[in-house]
Amino acid sequence: MPVKYIKRIAALSLVAASVGASATPLNDYNLILSGDLNVSGGSGHIEGKAFIGGNVLKGSVFAQHVNKSSTADTVKVVGNFTSNNAMHVEAGYVAYQGTFSGPTNICNGNGMGQSGCLKKVNDNSLTTEKNALLAELTSETNYFKSLATSANFAITGDSQNKTFKYTGAATDLAVFNIAAADLANLNWGVDFGSAVNVLINVSGTTFNAGNAHVNGFQNKANNVLWNFADATALNFGDSWYGSILALNATINTNSNLNGAIAAKSYIGNGEIHDYHWNYTPPKPPKPPVKVSEPSTLLLSLLGLGLILVGRARRK
Repeated sequence: MPVKYIKRIAALSLVAASVGASATPLNDYNLILSGDLNVSGGSGHIEGKAFIGGNVLKGSVFAQHVNKSSTADTVKVVGNFTSNNAMHVEAGYVAYQGTFSGPTNICNGNGMGQSGCLKKVNDNSLTTEKNALLAELTSETNYFKSLATSANFAITGDSQNKTFKYTGAATDLAVFNIAAADLANLNWGVDFGSAVNVLINVSGTTFNAGNAHVNGFQNKANNVLWNFADATALNFGDSWYGSILALNATINTNSNLNGAIAAKSYIGNGEIHDYHWNYTPPKPPKPPVKVSEPSTLLLSLLGLGLILVGRARRK
């Protein structure tokens, strides 16, 4: 095979490898919504980057933990930015595709003043990004939902305090499956054992946490994901650690969520702290490219041509 083709194949392989290794959207964004953000109180801080697929009806502070010199679009809004309550973005820019009629002091947090951080997007690029994000996250939530509970993973504790305890040999991802009703009104911790990441699939369409809260592994909050694949409503009354993947759900909380959030809409009154989910599911292998074999007739004609060329040379 010519060297130039070998080089091309090698380059394409590198591109494919880089695409396959791309991080999950929950590693990039602190909050991803397909619908609206409508914070019900004044403490709805979002410490990292936010992607709002609908409208911003009410909010508070954005991009608190982003580098203050950032020139990135740290808040992206596909719909309209209509909030008129006091709020600001502390770093980067607000890119919006609809209309903006929010407060004039939104950019004060990063020193720009007035509306200096606003960027009107006149094409459909944010809609395109929204569709790509949702497609990727849908693939991830379905993949996680399909996983069975790992061997040597169990619940330990008493009637009030429970721990997801892993004692197996896996060093990558440990999986546990639990019904939403069994998760409510209890204090939860996570014992990782040898596992780096823990996935907890929660079944059921609604989850009312009641007095339930998750704590005790703050330094590993980046390594826990709660996958509410079928949920349509999540209500948190107390502090919760770990990222939340609930693409069809409206999240309502009166306390802080310590993880990246992907949901349909958010109407809570708590802060979303700047933690992220660092695990990317394996990409399914692409089917091999089928190379068509030369037809028998083509081979016959080629052979005949070579014979005729040989005879012509002898003459």
